[in-house]
Amino acid sequence: MERTRRDLLARTGATFAAAGAAGVAGCLDFAAGDGPQGEEGTPETLSCEDGEFVRLAQPFEGEVAGTLVEVGETTIELSSEGNSETYGQPIRLVLRNTGDEPATTLGRHAYSLQRETAEGWLDVRGSTTGEAVELPRSEESFDSTGAYSWSIDLEETAIASAVPDLDLSVCPPLGPGTYRFVYWGVVDAPPLGAQFELIG
Repeated sequence: MERTRRDLLARTGATFAAAGAAGVAGCLDFAAGDGPQGEEGTPETLSCEDGEFVRLAQPFEGEVAGTLVEVGETTIELSSEGNSETYGQPIRLVLRNTGDEPATTLGRHAYSLQRETAEGWLDVRGSTTGEAVELPRSEESFDSTGAYSWSIDLEETAIASAVPDLDLSVCPPLGPGTYRFVYWGVVDAPPLGAQFELIG
């Protein structure tokens, strides 16, 4: 039994090796059975005790279109592996240009990771500097057959570090409930979203 546990920890730790020591520590905590520490279900809102924490604002207006949008003469599609994801394991998504013409996007980091609350959908991430920040964005051509792919481990450290060169944190801790990944970076098109349940 102990050998099996050591083997599991070794394999899991290897998965996080590229993410750095913080990612490994988070993974080992999960393997040890800690699981999600946040409130379960649909909270009233997302509150953070850190007085320097400033939550990322929602950078889009209106409704999320779903997983498919038409823009110009082409079609953009967001796909995910499933609608139920386990804390500590990766959520994998792909945004594809499935049409015959290029589109314009704001880059691979133009996304929100939101939790459903009684107050509405709120990003789980925020700045730790006491000031509001914006996610990096710059217009680029998203050619026919082009794609962005994400594999983000569903734990606090990995989510916060998924955007390089930006000091982010996740607060409060993730809890079992309803979440969605929203890509809002397709220029002149509504945002696309993939909803999922986070389980312990």
